Amino acid sequence: MGFVDELRQLAEQVSRRIGNVKSEEATKQALVVPFFQVLGYDVFDPTEVQPEYVADFAKKKSGGTFEKVDYAIHLAGSPALLVECKAVGCVPEDADGQLARYFNATTTVKVGIVTNGTKYRFFTDLQAPNIMDTAPFFVFDLTAFTDREAESLRSFTKSSFNATAVQSYAEEIIYTQRIMALVDRTLRDPPEAFVRYLLNEIDLVSGRLTAKVVERFHPIVRKAIHSTIVDMMTRSITQEINAEPSAPSVASAPSAAANVPAAVLATGMTSATDSSPVEGSRAVVTTAEELDLFEAIKTICLDSGLKAPIAFKDTTAYFAINLGKVTRWFVRAFFNGPRKSLVFRVALEKVQIASRGFECEAAPDNVGKSRVFISSVSDVEKLRPLILLAFEEEVQRNEPEGD
Repeated sequence: MGFVDELRQLAEQVSRRIGNVKSEEATKQALVVPFFQVLGYDVFDPTEVQPEYVADFAKKKSGGTFEKVDYAIHLAGSPALLVECKAVGCVPEDADGQLARYFNATTTVKVGIVTNGTKYRFFTDLQAPNIMDTAPFFVFDLTAFTDREAESLRSFTKSSFNATAVQSYAEEIIYTQRIMALVDRTLRDPPEAFVRYLLNEIDLVSGRLTAKVVERFHPIVRKAIHSTIVDMMTRSITQEINAEPSAPSVASAPSAAANVPAAVLATGMTSATDSSPVEGSRAVVTTAEELDLFEAIKTICLDSGLKAPIAFKDTTAYFAINLGKVTRWFVRAFFNGPRKSLVFRVALEKVQIASRGFECEAAPDNVGKSRVFISSVSDVEKLRPLILLAFEEEVQRNEPEGD
């Protein structure tokens, strides 16, 4: 089961439990602890997830007990995330100030989280070093989240968390959200300045662009924007589904293929690239990382008792490795997103066995059967059993075709 699927499963569990959760302690045990389990933290190891954390600077309350933060999540032996909990139904914002006191005095901490078991507010120190911002840079609602928000949350999993990159990532989230909000408002209801800009660009109106002229074109511009968005979405889906053109040939490969290793004659394996440098309106750029991946997978396939030509097909969406014909691919690499992944035609159950230690999930139906997340091309060697399995299954799926 993939990360997003686990989140959705937890969301269903939370919706069933929430009516029976009556206190802050119950909120922690029934809602918060399972959430951090999904993020990959060992909630039963107090050296990693320490409850009732008391810092060296903590002050005693009037009753003689020390102030405590509900959880401190340790990475590399030091607190990296602090979590303050409120009972479900409470307003989590009420705990912001309490968390800030701990955050400001714990220099190793770069992320503070306030939660009521359903809403998680993420803070860092963008405004001043070691001083928690007054506003969160990211808010995740477990009861209502999008795939985009789930992908943002993935950065706070144990396997992906990078304390030194938190500020840059927080800034990226904030800027992206603000720009998306502006674009959304502009496209839904184009302001006068935007309509004027478009009319000036296409030189459609002779004479002065009066307010009356802009008002007349406003519904036309709005309709054109909506039609363009629908057309772009339709084109994108169609290209993804039908992104398997005729097989590339070694003879027609462009000069860029000179950078690709020569054929391994002893095994009959060849390397090829697509003869077209442009797919649609976007240029296809084969990167050094993709060529390194091709070389690594080709080398692994040499160990198989089965022999077949090996080629690659590069697209704007993914980099596919095939058996000399693009419809006979056995690995697709997605290196353009926030996380690198390899997609296979192998059933997920087999992939989970052959890729132990790696996060894997079912792939979208129009992309493949299974997906494995990697950090770099060097991980491919650890996936040798899976690469060989995918290669041999594809060889056996059809009789090899002649060159």
